[in-house]
Amino acid sequence: MKPTAIIALSLTSLLLTTALFAADVSICNPGSAITTFPDGRLQSCNLRDIYTLQGVVCNAYSTISFHPNGLLRSCTSRDFYTYAGIPCDEYGEISFYPSGTLDTCRLSAQTQIQGKVCDELQPVTLFEDGRLKSCATPK
Repeated sequence: MKPTAIIALSLTSLLLTTALFAADVSICNPGSAITTFPDGRLQSCNLRDIYTLQGVVCNAYSTISFHPNGLLRSCTSRDFYTYAGIPCDEYGEISFYPSGTLDTCRLSAQTQIQGKVCDELQPVTLFEDGRLKSCATPK
């Protein structure tokens, strides 16, 4: 394969990957505060409609934010969401690390995580490698 063809394929792959994760201001509620990264890509805003990204359904009119790599940083979930067996509640704040792994959410049910029982409707926080950082235990 010629070097020009390899460069063209690499560039096409990069553009497609960026397009998969790049949200733009069209998802924002008109008149809401919009912040962008220095390169002009969307950093955060209030959503105009329900918006789904990375399997998370984010609630309309709530704040959504993105990491510089285009992945979801946080939003208020509209639906229940399960990450690696961890049940996150609907209408709760959910956040992710830049790698896409779960950072924190509110549990929808009492759940045992790595041997510790975590209380429902309370926040759970994980390290980026998926290990439990903290949760509330039932009383």
